[in-house]
Amino acid sequence: MTPKPITAEGNRSTRRYWVGSNRRHDRYNRSLVNRVEDLMDPTFFMDWKTLLNENNHGKRGRPFKTPNAFITFLAKLRSTYSVPFRSLEGLARIFARVTGIRSICYTSIFRRIRKIVPKLPDTTGKPLECAIDSTGFKITIRGDYLGSKWHRKRRGWSKLHAVISIHDVSVISFAITDEHVHDAKAGRKILESVKNRIMRIFGDKGYDSKGIFNLFGSRTAIPPRKNASTRSRGSRTRAGIVRQIHKTSEKEWKESVNYGKRWNVEIYFSGLKRTMGEVIKAVRLDYIAQEIALKVQYYNIMREMTHAY
Repeated sequence: MTPKPITAEGNRSTRRYWVGSNRRHDRYNRSLVNRVEDLMDPTFFMDWKTLLNENNHGKRGRPFKTPNAFITFLAKLRSTYSVPFRSLEGLARIFARVTGIRSICYTSIFRRIRKIVPKLPDTTGKPLECAIDSTGFKITIRGDYLGSKWHRKRRGWSKLHAVISIHDVSVISFAITDEHVHDAKAGRKILESVKNRIMRIFGDKGYDSKGIFNLFGSRTAIPPRKNASTRSRGSRTRAGIVRQIHKTSEKEWKESVNYGKRWNVEIYFSGLKRTMGEVIKAVRLDYIAQEIALKVQYYNIMREMTHAY
């Protein structure tokens, strides 16, 4: 029996069933398997000597014993499954026994992975509807029990600020800060860098900033705070939205701008943490930023390979 169309009064389970009823689970399941196979593509083992010679060409000092492709492969394992560096050495020894390649110690793995520069998303292309938000990554694996029993101070977390394309739910720009940086401050910087790619921007009240409203004008779909003034005071667009909400209601304003599209950024963060993990094991700030950036980079690749419909 075909379910009834969802309405605002429908219950949560009915809405979930209706939205997901068009998903082709056979295709979706195959893509979840294939994306890991493609991301962890081990065909570089067949060109081991060629790649090694290319990496050592023109290199000063001691030559590499393993090509960069193998280091990138280990970096993908660490980012996706949070494998410690010493465990990566154990995996390298297993590959050495099976394929006959030369193994590498965890110190060399650490040093060469730390030299990897994460690739930023491509900022060219046609304008898209986008959503912006932030999420936190834990920088310690200590449980709540130890913290409460021994009264240990929380180490905090690192924040990922990301602009998500609503069309394909992928990152087009991001920044990494500590927990003390306000969303609007970090958000404005990354929005300015990709403003030509944004047709419309959605965000929550944390991004209620006159600078962001002035940057996008009528293309801004961000609800102002409850105590927002109806006077311009630096942003006519923001004041216009405040007056519209006072005239009708915030719910009606959200329906008029299709504010529900903002939830795509929550979908992205949920998938990122469930797939790549939310605990960062690095200690230095630059290493923490690199690990988060690599998680975003590799998860973007995996999302491009995922097909659900």
